[in-house]
Amino acid sequence: MANEFIIFIFKIIPKSLLSRVFGYITRIPVPQFLLNPVIRWYSGKFGVRTGEIVYPAGGFRTFNSFFTRKVKNGVHEIDTGRGAVVSPVDARIDQFGKIEKTSMIQAKGVFFSLEDLVPSESFKEFIDGSFMTLYLSPGDYHRIHSPVDGNVIGFFSIPGKLFTVQEFMVKGLQGLFSKNERMISYINTEYGLVGVCKVGAMNVGRIGVVYEEDYRSNRFFRRRREYFYEEDSQMTLKRGDELARFNLGSTIVLLFQENMVKFSKIKCGDTVRVGQKIGTLSAPLKKKPKSGKKKQ
Repeated sequence: MANEFIIFIFKIIPKSLLSRVFGYITRIPVPQFLLNPVIRWYSGKFGVRTGEIVYPAGGFRTFNSFFTRKVKNGVHEIDTGRGAVVSPVDARIDQFGKIEKTSMIQAKGVFFSLEDLVPSESFKEFIDGSFMTLYLSPGDYHRIHSPVDGNVIGFFSIPGKLFTVQEFMVKGLQGLFSKNERMISYINTEYGLVGVCKVGAMNVGRIGVVYEEDYRSNRFFRRRREYFYEEDSQMTLKRGDELARFNLGSTIVLLFQENMVKFSKIKCGDTVRVGQKIGTLSAPLKKKPKSGKKKQ
């Protein structure tokens, strides 16, 4: 009953506005003597791996620069095996498995729709495919890396709500991930198409991507936009290359085409790190993947 009341409160509060304001606050420069104690408290509270952080000269100037921090070389070991799929984030595996036609598990007894998550003709690419949901806690490293080798052929930006993605909400609100704002990167590989769906959440002031420098989520005025690049404009990524970043925590949903991936011996609740193998791609497609095409 308590969770139902909290979910009701989240439905009526201005989530996008509050998240936008919070995002602005985290980007305000703060004197070191004020910011450092906040960072120490936050790190202790949420288990930040402080020994892995690359500290800028003079220290962090804003809380957001701390949150989107870099880590030292060698912290993340990228699996180099043939056809390996690696974790794009430091996170907890919440769900994974087969997409049953267009249905995916959000939590035990709770489902969401592929067509709602990817509200365009592109959802058909992943019918009967596979998925994995990865939850980033507040203390995790929040840069997002490519799980595969391939070309970014396009993206899909979908405005939406900004419900928290804490466990009580995942279990209690049907279709949570397809209600929240999200940004999907389409990566073409020699094995098929992979979708990296970055789901916004409460206090995620921005989602940024490396291949569209001007892109920013949670603007005052925003619209649904799906765009595919011409072949000579596509960014090539190796697994482990930086793809995007969250400004405060949220969730990643990975999408694979039918019979494309065999997941490793993992289970829900496992924690994974960037570059850790989470699956293996199947035999390459016989036909060359089609080049990107523009779509608005």
